[in-house]
Amino acid sequence: MQRRVVVGFLVVALVAAACAGSDDDGLPEEAVIPTPGLPVTHVGADGVETTVSSAARIVTLSGDFSEIVWELGLGENLVGVDLSSVYPREKMRVKPKVGVEFRLFAEAILALDPTVVIGDEDAGPTEVIDQIRGAGVPVVIFPRRFGLDAPATKIREVADVLGVGEAGATLASRVQAEVDDAVALAALSSFRPAAAVVYIATEDQILLLGDNTVLQGMLEAVGARDVGPEAGADGFVPLTAEALAAGAPDVIITAERGFEAVGGMEGFLGLPGVAQTPAGQSGNILVYEDLYLLGLGPRAGQAMREVVLDLHPGLSP
Repeated sequence: MQRRVVVGFLVVALVAAACAGSDDDGLPEEAVIPTPGLPVTHVGADGVETTVSSAARIVTLSGDFSEIVWELGLGENLVGVDLSSVYPREKMRVKPKVGVEFRLFAEAILALDPTVVIGDEDAGPTEVIDQIRGAGVPVVIFPRRFGLDAPATKIREVADVLGVGEAGATLASRVQAEVDDAVALAALSSFRPAAAVVYIATEDQILLLGDNTVLQGMLEAVGARDVGPEAGADGFVPLTAEALAAGAPDVIITAERGFEAVGGMEGFLGLPGVAQTPAGQSGNILVYEDLYLLGLGPRAGQAMREVVLDLHPGLSP
């Protein structure tokens, strides 16, 4: 399972969370933000050349892109989002929903009369993307981006396609500076705690993150030693007590939605092997909002700094 951590098992839980914002036929009429840098022609990660002539009605297919569009100042142009789009919370809650990134609904998207749809290689099914394109709607598919430069790269790519390259350059520079500052802060500590990232998709789908995931290289960057790869995790693999025990993490990092779904700390300590690790025995479990931790979006540097300070409480903020 190599896709972004927001996996298929989240659909039911996310639908319940999104229903409050899905009842409306649309949004209050607001002024469309002009995008003078259009038209733009872009060759996507899927090899399809797409010309974007208008960003007046944008549909995003994952939460990171929704957040990027919002931070670029194009929130009024965002007419539809996927179910992983949860930030800013009150704004995204009322946006019409079009499914979740890899389980999209063409009818829901086309009903919003979009002028452009943006997502990455996880967007699907392919038949839905083809149907949207067949209706004459430009669909831009970006590559998956991992690593320390992913947030700034995604911001620039999205901004260029939407005709606001200057705003994108400014935002990307700020975000990259925040990422770099977090890495520099982590370097001030010589302590390198062993850390594992555990993601709870459902009660029966509990995953240990290793190499080839959105957080590849991130734990090392924030001053930790990633025990996932050491435990044999490549991608997102089912959590086993044996694997977690072998890694013996001093700290376990997890996402808020799944943590709450299993009953908070008591339920989390009941997961396979958790209570037997140094992290479980000390209660050293760090919990962050899903998109904040895993989205690699505009808040990535802020999230990294928070993790650094949680891992190294002796560092001065």
